[in-house]
Amino acid sequence: MGSHVERESPGFPTVQVGDVKPLDKSLGDWLVEGLWSWRAVGILGGPPKSAKTWVAVDLALSVATGTKALEVYPVPKPGPVVFFAAEDAPARIRERFAAIAARRCVPLKALEVHLLDVPSLRLDDSRDQLRLTKTLRSLRPRLLVLDPLVRLHRAEENSSTEISGLLSFLRMIEREIETAVLLVHHTRKDLGNNAQPGQGLRGSSDLWAFGDSNLYLRRMRADRILLTIEHRSAPSPDPVSLALVPLPQPHLEVVVDQQKEKDLPPKKASLAEEILSEIRNSPAPLRLDELRSRLRVRKQRLVEALRELTESDLVHRSGDGFVQKQLGFE
Repeated sequence: MGSHVERESPGFPTVQVGDVKPLDKSLGDWLVEGLWSWRAVGILGGPPKSAKTWVAVDLALSVATGTKALEVYPVPKPGPVVFFAAEDAPARIRERFAAIAARRCVPLKALEVHLLDVPSLRLDDSRDQLRLTKTLRSLRPRLLVLDPLVRLHRAEENSSTEISGLLSFLRMIEREIETAVLLVHHTRKDLGNNAQPGQGLRGSSDLWAFGDSNLYLRRMRADRILLTIEHRSAPSPDPVSLALVPLPQPHLEVVVDQQKEKDLPPKKASLAEEILSEIRNSPAPLRLDELRSRLRVRKQRLVEALRELTESDLVHRSGDGFVQKQLGFE
C-alpha cells in the first residue's frame, strides 16, 4: 500500500528564490500609512465598549474616500470596501458612517462601502465561504471588515486546529482577491499591565500570530482610549490616545498632549470645513455675500464649494441664505 501511494503521489513543486516574482511596490507598503499594511490581514482587538466598531467604520470610510484615517493617517490608494457588522442593524451602521462622512465633508451616498445585507455570516461554513468569495471577486475591494469574530463562526475559539482553518480561509481571500482583511475581535478583561496586547485576545494564540497588522484598543478612562499598533513587516509606532468626540458629529480624534501639539504645524482647514464652521456658528442663515466677506475667497471657489456641500446634503439653501442641514439617521 505504501509503495503504491509513493508511486502515485508527485512531489511538491519548487521555485528558485531568484525566480519568485517580486512584490509590486508601485502601490506602496501601506493601505493606511503607519496604521494598516497593504493587503494586511489582522485583528482589531479590544474589550467591550472600547470603540472597536467606531475605529472599524473610520478605517472603512477612509479607505473608501481617501481621507485621512482618524484625521491623521493618510490613505495613498483608496478603493471599495466590503463591511459586515454582525451585531448592528444596517441603519445603525449607516448612522456611524453618516456622522464621519459629514465630519469629512463627503457625500454619504457616494461612499463605495458595501454592507453585506445578510442576517448572518459563518466563516466556517463552506456555503457562506463560497458566497463571500463570489461577492469579493465581483467587487474587488481594497478592504474587507468583519465585525466581530465571535458572531462569525461556530468553532471552538480556544482550539488552534479549528481556528487555524478559519484563518486559512481569510488568508486565501487576501491572496486571491488581493484585499486587506480586518477582523474585529474581543480581548480578555484580566490582561496584566506587563503583557503584550496580543496576549489579551480571546481564544487561540493563532489569532495573535495571524496578523500582519494588528490594532488594540484599551480604555484608559471615561474619555480616553489607548490605541496600540503592531506590524509584522514594519516598526510598530508608539501608542496613541483617542477620544470619541460627540460634536458637531460623533467621531474619533487622535489626542496630542499639549507639549507635542505646540511643536506641530497648525492644521489648515479646507474651504468646505470653514464654510460649515461659519454656517454652524451663525444664529441666522448666511447669504453668499456674507460668507464671501467672512472667508475672503473668490466667488467662484465659494460657489463651487457650496454646490458640493449642498449636493452632499450637508447644507441647505433657504430663502434667507445657507443653513446646516440636520443629519437624518433613519
